[in-house]
Amino acid sequence: MNITSMSTRLKPLWRGLFAAVLLAGLAGCIGDDDDEVYDLSFENLSSHTVTVVSLNSEWGGFTLAPGESITLRDIQNIDYYYVPSSRVQEGSDSTEREVVFVNAPPSGL
Repeated sequence: MNITSMSTRLKPLWRGLFAAVLLAGLAGCIGDDDDEVYDLSFENLSSHTVTVVSLNSEWGGFTLAPGESITLRDIQNIDYYYVPSSRVQEGSDSTEREVVFVNAPPSGL
């Protein structure tokens, strides 16, 4: 048996092994988007009751008393507004999906 005939026999084996690794890698990617969790959290650290109003029909609005928090699951659209916007604001710890309400500075400052 010479080296050329041995390498000719191994080529299909290497191709099959490469294809199996490639398919396994692709199979690991399938469904990643579906498994992603789209949590939307609100926490009221202000001294005022905050009403959050959804700007879409995916989720409904709610009211948070001081110290309360809520987490909504599987939310894609995060458009909302809140009141009283003159007395509360989103704090510096807020992110796009984790909203923290704090007291707004007095108007005039």
